[in-house]
Parts: sequence; C-alpha cells; structure tokens
Amino acid sequence: MRMCFDLCHSPSVICRLVTEPCEISLAPSTPRINKSYTLLDPELKGEEGTLTFESRANNAYQRLFLATLTSPSIPDLQVLVKLVPRSYSRDVHKHMADNELAPKLYGYAKVQGTPTAYVMEYLDPSAWRTLHEFLKSDATAMDCTQLQEVVDSIIEKLESKNYVHGDL
Repeated sequence: MRMCFDLCHSPSVICRLVTEPCEISLAPSTPRINKSYTLLDPELKGEEGTLTFESRANNAYQRLFLATLTSPSIPDLQVLVKLVPRSYSRDVHKHMADNELAPKLYGYAKVQGTPTAYVMEYLDPSAWRTLHEFLKSDATAMDCTQLQEVVDSIIEKLESKNYVHGDL
C-alpha cells in the first residue's frame, strides 16, 4: 500500500525504480520459501538454521536442489534439498542412511501449503550412478545378479523394521 501511494505521489520513485539496478540475491529457478530448516539430530534438540539455495541439481528430477546449510552447530556445508509434496518417512530414510544405503538426512523445512524440503548429505555424482544409468551401460549377467542381491538385501533391511518403500 505504501509503495502504491509513493508511486502515485512521487514521480521520482518511478524514475528510481526504472534507472537503479535491482540486486537479486536468490539463485534462479530455486525455491523462495524454504530458507530455514529444523535439524533432526537429537543432540541438537530441534536447532534451526538457514538454507541458501545455489542451483537446481544437475539431473532430470525437478525437485532436487543444491544448497548450503548453516547453523550454529554445523559450518557451511553443501547439501542436497529434495522437495517432497507427499508423505515421506524420515524414519525409513534414517534407517537406510544408518545402513549406508541413503545419504544422511540433516533436517527438513516445512511451510504450510508447500512441499516439505528435506535437507540431506550431498553425494558427489562421480562416486555413484543411478539404476537407470547402470541398466543403460554394458551390464553383464553377473552385474545384474549382484545388483539383485543388493536389492534383496535392501528389502530385507526394510522388512526387518516393517518399513515399506514406495519405489520398490
């Protein structure tokens, strides 16, 4: 309302808006709402911190972003942020991370009416590849057998806690 009043009563305001450069401090194509998060580590007792989004993660999945996580307990750390519009089990994720089958989950940010932003460990893409990439490669029958054993082991770990994973 104040800006509308200023624009109507002061042509110099309009000139300033047009001629002065406007600084944009947010990276393009990144979330604007999830700027703070709550840490999940029980030792930190729900400590809050900030997220600075840098860019979309370099992949086809449109809800992954690179960001920097900052809190009094954690120095600036590059993380991956996954926006999830539906239910997501932090317990399952933590269980899988404890078994080194998922990235460590640092925290989450929830703003009513938006997808929840889960803040997790950033894994260097050169250290792993997706199942899709694996299957497109020259995978041998032995590779596929080993992959099946790993998937069976993952399912066993999930079932041991009575967890169900929607992607399996």
